[in-house]
Amino acid sequence: MPSRSRAAPTIITIVLLGLLVIIAPLLAKYRSAPAEWVGKLQAMSAEQSSTPSVDMKHSVWVNRRSGLYYCHTSRYYGKIFPGLAMSQGEALTRGYRPAQGQACP
Repeated sequence: MPSRSRAAPTIITIVLLGLLVIIAPLLAKYRSAPAEWVGKLQAMSAEQSSTPSVDMKHSVWVNRRSGLYYCHTSRYYGKIFPGLAMSQGEALTRGYRPAQGQACP
C-alpha cells in the first residue's frame, strides 16, 4: 500500500489561499454595486413619475432577464426571450423599465 504524500494538502492549501487573496478585493469592490443601481433606478422612477400623461395601456414586450421593456413599435418587440407581453402600466408596476429610456407614447 503506497503512502500518501504530505505535500499534496499543503500545495492545495497554498493555492486556495492565493485564490482567496485575489478574489477578496474583487468581492469588496463590487459589493457596493447594487446600492448604486438602486439609486439609479429610484432616480429613473422619480423621473418617470413626473412624466405627464403617458398611456399605460400600450402593449409592451418585457425582457425578464434584463428588466427592460420594448414598445410595440420597437423592432425587438416579441423577439427577445425569455419575455412576455403585458401592458405598459403593468410592466412599470412590476419594476420593469423602458429600454429607450422613455415610456411608450
